[in-house]
Amino acid sequence: MEENVLMGLIAAFLAFFVFLFIVAIILFFFQAIGLFKIAKREGKGDIAWLAWIPIINVFLMTLLVENDVHPSVRGKYTLWYGIAFVLSIILSFFVPFVSFVPMAMFYYAFYFLAKRYSEKAVIHLVIGIITFGFTIPIQIFMFRNREMIDPPEEIVM
Repeated sequence: MEENVLMGLIAAFLAFFVFLFIVAIILFFFQAIGLFKIAKREGKGDIAWLAWIPIINVFLMTLLVENDVHPSVRGKYTLWYGIAFVLSIILSFFVPFVSFVPMAMFYYAFYFLAKRYSEKAVIHLVIGIITFGFTIPIQIFMFRNREMIDPPEEIVM
């Protein structure tokens, strides 16, 4: 009897993780399609293919908002994100909350992308944060066919 209960629990956990894997694949495709189309529309067609590479597609998003971020990090935001990402991987074994830095930078980049394609950027950001980022791929997918509301500024150096 106990073996059947244990096997049932294992099967339930396996089914749950298969379900999560399928949802993750679907969300990845939504985000990739959205970022790909947005990058092409914004004249970044030469690097739009980066949307189809996991993890690297976040770097594409930081490249898209490079001119919109705070003036002190304009032109360097993707570099700072890359440094924060690598440091979070290395230091996460020693410093527990260091992985929140690249996550906050991701949300910051998403805010500027949402600001460019929606009049309710703060609401999009709050929904993304409340859902721990699970709705961000769907929102990016929704932005793919919208016209720009707030075009990016040019970098002045």
